[in-house]
Amino acid sequence: MKETAPTPATQHSSGRHLTRIASIRYNAAERAFEAAVTLYEGREVFTYPVSLRAPMDMGYEDVTRALSELACRRHDRGQPGMRARRDEALLEHLPQRVQQATSALWERILGRAA
Repeated sequence: MKETAPTPATQHSSGRHLTRIASIRYNAAERAFEAAVTLYEGREVFTYPVSLRAPMDMGYEDVTRALSELACRRHDRGQPGMRARRDEALLEHLPQRVQQATSALWERILGRAA
């Protein structure tokens, strides 16, 4: 599995959802890009593992857009399959610095599991 070069998280506004992708990997055995896409809806945060079968030389913007759209479609269909859900308000009582560290840690954990 080939991991793409580390880049800052990519954000997309896909219709009514804001999505964020921390890292994208290319799985050569499956011929697919894989990522954990975080979707923000109101005060809730959802993370979906998604896979996009595509050639390795597909453009970065096209890959990120397609991965975001896959996560949004899965969310809009209400598929209860594999996803992580947390209420953003759970961290409000913590200092901003702790909130950011907690969010970053969860993204790293979920990124490795995707």
